[in-house]
Amino acid sequence: MRKEVKNILICSLVLNIILATNKLVVGLIGNSFSLFSDGINSVLDVLISIMLIVTLNISNKKPDKDHPYGHEKYEVIVSLVLGMFLIVTSGILIFTSIVNFNKANSPDLITIIVALISIVIKFLIYLLVLRGYKKYDQISLKAESINHLGDILATSISLIGIVIARLGFHYFDYIASIIIGLLIFYNGFKVIKDSVKYIVDESPSKDFNDEVKAFIKNLPGVLSIDDYKSRIHVNKIYIDIEISVDRNLSLIKAHQIAEEVHISVEDNFQTVTHCMVHVNPSKM
Repeated sequence: MRKEVKNILICSLVLNIILATNKLVVGLIGNSFSLFSDGINSVLDVLISIMLIVTLNISNKKPDKDHPYGHEKYEVIVSLVLGMFLIVTSGILIFTSIVNFNKANSPDLITIIVALISIVIKFLIYLLVLRGYKKYDQISLKAESINHLGDILATSISLIGIVIARLGFHYFDYIASIIIGLLIFYNGFKVIKDSVKYIVDESPSKDFNDEVKAFIKNLPGVLSIDDYKSRIHVNKIYIDIEISVDRNLSLIKAHQIAEEVHISVEDNFQTVTHCMVHVNPSKM
């Protein structure tokens, strides 16, 4: 799986380099600050793709003595740093757009052509990465797909700003640039929010937990659930549970029930990578 995910990220990286170069050059010589800002956004995409490829090699390493739960959270740490970087960049873009607001010129026709081509290419990249995420359930591809979707919107806004600016309302190009900055800020905030969720071991949804508990209660030998805890570990879920069984059962039989719960939960819920079961004797 790692090779396939890496190939998707490399393909995304190459296309982002091409888009970033075209947007920066054409935006600069074509008098479109919004397209230039979108080019900076694409440069960020290049950096993101590079860092995701590097961390992919680390996060997919097998558990070892020092990391018994695996290395997936290295990917989360990188996502957190990238989210902060996006927010700082958005602030710079917004500030620059406001400072240069009165210096707007009419963008050249080529900027419209480049923006249109960029939207088409970005949409194709988005479909590629989204398909990879749905197939491999890799957090890096999820973050990348969200980022590409935001880029499509950003370039579309740039295109609208350029068209309106060419109609004589030159300041709309800078308004579009400010909106792009706000979109980058939103994407950065979202990346940080998702990263924090994984770092603090947030619990899965209530519906998921209720479904698991209902499943366990129906297993043979389980009289009740005394305690239940679950946590998200990047793209995995860990469950710790205490169940009550008949107090008159032998240790061997009680262990068999616990083992059945453990195996059944992991087999029937694909996202659960480990279910730890503790057995309590029933009170009656």
